[in-house]
Amino acid sequence: MKPKILRWAGIFLLCFVLQTTVVPLISISNVIPDLLMVALFFLALKTGQMTAVWAGFFLGCAQDLFSASILGQNALSKTIAGYVAGFFNERVMRVDIVFQIILLLMIFLLNDTVYFIVQVVKTGGGAGTVLHDLLDTTVPRMLYSILFALVPYIKDRFMPTSFRR
Repeated sequence: MKPKILRWAGIFLLCFVLQTTVVPLISISNVIPDLLMVALFFLALKTGQMTAVWAGFFLGCAQDLFSASILGQNALSKTIAGYVAGFFNERVMRVDIVFQIILLLMIFLLNDTVYFIVQVVKTGGGAGTVLHDLLDTTVPRMLYSILFALVPYIKDRFMPTSFRR
């Protein structure tokens, strides 16, 4: 159990460091992928809801501390995203890659919808800004993030089993 916890903690730490340092350098038209959301999604698929809820909460808190957003905004959205993604735990049901990609897209939409709704409530903006932000920010970011989410699938498909640990 402890090696798995340490492995996932290392993955999240690596994603967080890459998200704050390297990923902005590979942005396309100010669109950067969300590596933490991709890692949270894979954690939810592997371990289930409760682990994903706690990981989502702590990842969101870490993002809140290093961003100019309202404190707790990322924590709430990542917690809800981890909870919903945890419904599709691999120990409970097997889903194919196409369904997992569609699910990841839906989790991105859910995460950002909660995030933007909290932002609108706190700042007093209009409801139209949520839809505008989802179309302008979320859709390009989730499509770019899908490229990084495909890396484990490509590795499993094309890497010979003799090189795997």
